[in-house]
Order: sequence, then structure tokens, then C-alpha cells
Amino acid sequence: MKVYLSLVLSFLFITATVAFADFYTWEDENGTVHITDYPPPQIKTAPGVKVYKQEVPEELEKAPLVEEKKPEIILYTKNDCEECDKAKAFLRSRNLPFTEHNMDLDPAAAAQRKELDDSEEVPFAVINRVQVYGFSETVYNRALKLIP
Repeated sequence: MKVYLSLVLSFLFITATVAFADFYTWEDENGTVHITDYPPPQIKTAPGVKVYKQEVPEELEKAPLVEEKKPEIILYTKNDCEECDKAKAFLRSRNLPFTEHNMDLDPAAAAQRKELDDSEEVPFAVINRVQVYGFSETVYNRALKLIP
């Protein structure tokens, strides 16, 4: 009975932590703001890292919307990338123009991506100078609300 109870409690704990994802913001040494749903790389010194739990932080909720013009969005992708397809579909569904650079098809795009960041994780978006790793609708929406 105790084993069964501990298994049930473990399952509930795991599913609860998956359902409520945190997101992180930090500024790198070049002054670029990063918004991700995972912690910053360990090699980064992170005195200014902010962790936001489950709800929209007040400073981001009150951030003025970019209304005068469409945001500048550059999206780095690779072939056969499901998350890349989701990111493109998300941007298209909101009629947001973006420039796509497929790193599998264009070696220059891969080199340009390397200049921004050493990782090869895709999708990688630069939304109004904010670097976003991976794809999460919540993180993309928050990045789109920030003024560059």
C-alpha cells in the first residue's frame, strides 16, 4: 500500500511540475536580452537572471505593445524540425512577417547563427533583438510585447 501511495504521489508531483513551466530572462555580455523556458547556460554569469513562476510578471504585462510597426523577426530553422514548424505556424497565424534562415540549406545562415550564439539549437528566433531559444507560444508572445 505504501509503495502504491508513493508511486501515485510521485506521478502527481511530476505532472504538476510539467504543467507549470517557469520562464527565465537574462542579459548577456553583449546586452542582448534572452527569454527562455529553461535556465540560462551555466557558462553565463547570471547576476541579472530573473525567474518568473507560472503567472505573467507585472513588468511584462505592463510593457507597452509594439503597435506602430510589425516586429522584426528572424527565425533560424533546420529541416525535419517539428518545433521549427510550430514556430513558423505560430508566426503565420498572427500575420507576423519573419525572415527564415534554414541552416541545413544555407551555410551562410549557419555561420550567421554562430555569430549570434554558439549553440545550434533550433528554432532560434531573434524578435526585436530579443533572443528566444526553442518554441513556446507563451515565450514568443512575451517577446513580441517587449519594446526593443
